[in-house]
Amino acid sequence: MVTGSLMGILSPVVATMSIQPVIAQKRASNFSVAEATAVAYAALNEGAPATTPVPDDCELLALEESSAYSITCTHGDAPYKQSVMRSFRLAALEGGTNDSTVTRREYTPGVFCPLWDPWGIINYNDSHNVQCIPVPYGPWAYTYDGEMLW
Repeated sequence: MVTGSLMGILSPVVATMSIQPVIAQKRASNFSVAEATAVAYAALNEGAPATTPVPDDCELLALEESSAYSITCTHGDAPYKQSVMRSFRLAALEGGTNDSTVTRREYTPGVFCPLWDPWGIINYNDSHNVQCIPVPYGPWAYTYDGEMLW
């Protein structure tokens, strides 16, 4: 009798505990999709001169008076909905204007950044009075067919 009473009281708790791994797996899956979308968008726009179109289920927020942005992506339905925020920054260029808050200087045509200064910010741009075009060295070096400047 006592055992039957205890089982009647504990059954809802046991049932709830037994589905927790399934709930956690669904939340993790939704988090993975949201994070992949946010990270891919931030990586695509990091160092770019302007932002690309925002993916579905994402919101882009420009930080005040800077070239920094944050993107928040969500995936899933309540109560399994997950949200991720990632930040990135556009190319920091000087001179010229692209918008009212950030001044930028356009890239100097035909001038690619050297291997030792891939963004031109160590001293290449200042020394040569240019804004070199960043070139993806490393895994993508084989795609670069410009002048080698090192």
